[in-house]
Amino acid sequence: MSRVAAILVCVLSLLLVTAQVKADAVVHVKVRSADNKPVDGRVELSGPGGTFTCTTSQGSCTLRSVPGGRYLAVFKPASGSATAPKKVMIPPNGKADLHIAAK
Repeated sequence: MSRVAAILVCVLSLLLVTAQVKADAVVHVKVRSADNKPVDGRVELSGPGGTFTCTTSQGSCTLRSVPGGRYLAVFKPASGSATAPKKVMIPPNGKADLHIAAK
């Protein structure tokens, strides 16, 4: 009986780890200029879960598997200077929309 219990504990542990991995957020990023036109460049999100980056295409990109927490978002355009860091809160799971105003 102890062997069956050990196998069940292993299976439950794997299920919990899998559930935690899937619980991270998907962050949809949109970058717009002052006149509301899409701007391309690199978005960097840094915080307790690590650093996540994506490159925008037509002003949009997606960051996947971002653990919840407080982050700093910076946009670095293909030409010109980076935006000031923006404080953002990412939920522990689900989807989040991040809107960045380019210079």
